Amino acid sequence: MPPAPTSVLAFVTTVHLGLVVLRKHRFPAGSFPWALLPSLLFCAAPWVFPSVPALGAGLAIHLAWFVACETLIPVRVPPAPDTRAAVGRPQAAPGRATPAPSAGSPASEPGGFVPVAVLAVLDESPTIRTFRLVRPASFPFDAGQFLTIRAQVDGQPHVRCYSISSAPESTGYMEISVKRQGLVSGMLHATLHPGSRLTVKAPAGRFVYPAGDDRPIVLIAGGVGITPLISMLRHGIAADPGRPITLIYSARGSRELAFWDELNWTARRHPHVRLVGTVTEPSSDWQDRVGRIDQPLIANYVPNAAHSVFMMCGPLEMIGAVRATLGAMGVPDRQVRSEVFQAAAAIGAKPFQQVGEAGEEEAAGTGAAGSTRLALTRSGRTVAVEGSQTLLDAAEAAGADIPTLCRAGVCGTCRTRLVSGEARCTSDALDERDRRAGFVLPCVTWAHGDCVLEA
Repeated sequence: MPPAPTSVLAFVTTVHLGLVVLRKHRFPAGSFPWALLPSLLFCAAPWVFPSVPALGAGLAIHLAWFVACETLIPVRVPPAPDTRAAVGRPQAAPGRATPAPSAGSPASEPGGFVPVAVLAVLDESPTIRTFRLVRPASFPFDAGQFLTIRAQVDGQPHVRCYSISSAPESTGYMEISVKRQGLVSGMLHATLHPGSRLTVKAPAGRFVYPAGDDRPIVLIAGGVGITPLISMLRHGIAADPGRPITLIYSARGSRELAFWDELNWTARRHPHVRLVGTVTEPSSDWQDRVGRIDQPLIANYVPNAAHSVFMMCGPLEMIGAVRATLGAMGVPDRQVRSEVFQAAAAIGAKPFQQVGEAGEEEAAGTGAAGSTRLALTRSGRTVAVEGSQTLLDAAEAAGADIPTLCRAGVCGTCRTRLVSGEARCTSDALDERDRRAGFVLPCVTWAHGDCVLEA
């Protein structure tokens, strides 16, 4: 049979090419599905078999092949980009720092540390400053927990723990409030500004808001010990709006009462919140209570003390005195929970320490008089322990590898079993089950005789 005119051949070829294009656009860019090869052959067929019957048969077969491919071959569509802003990771805007990726992503650093951006810096008092940070999506926390940070000072890495002062409900950011005292906290005050980066580890800690309990809460804060408690207060207002909360806040002077304006506004706004402030060195404009937290103050503002849950954070002396006072008032010890604030620098929380003018700790010896012996079962070494050394100090001097972060008896990273011997662990971070099993936190444990440590 005679061939069809050239114009007809060109038209039929165009139809075949159209079917090829319809198939190709259903696949990701850059890929070449093998199912297109027969279609490309159909494009050349009109010029090989140019008769009219051949052209019609070719179109019919190609159309059948097209339908079969659309029906039987899965279409690979590229995943759409996730345009949703992850919690704690808002989309970057011009002039704003790009938020850090969540922990566990390729940008995470060894040890689980993650770089995050500083969003804002807020002054809460002449010495306490709040740093608002981007909150990674993988950083859930309970009110009262702390954030571990890692910072370089003079070329040396330092790890510190700071309580989170924001509420868990603030999903886009988290805040730490730091008092300017000591090496690292002084560096944070001097160098951090919006757009800076801070390397942090996921929140941790067992001093948390007493959820699942209808009893009134009494928050007792001393100085910058307010930081985990204001997180609990903010959370309690959002999560337990009908639960009575009393905050008793003590500081040296009225200017050192951080968040004071916000606390007064909160007490006015929420009738179930009661605020009590007391200072030991009042200024001329201070009109409220003067003196330390004592039994008359607690009895006056907490009429049902024996049926309340007490959460305390502050200096060791304050916690010891208030705990004794509550015991005398008939408050069961199980209803009193505390976290000792040992300066934001957190370089080893040694009991009864005093803070020098520069803010660094000056520790008094607390162990047994003279030298005792510490045996390390895993390392196979024995080392002498001086009275001022913690078990962690002595073990590290012997070359033992005990993981540690805060060195303040807070984070629980150095948890190790004391096989035998008499030692005193001053941390409240261990639960009763751990204590019965013989575990201690060597960073705040002192020997009172020869000891054997599983390290």
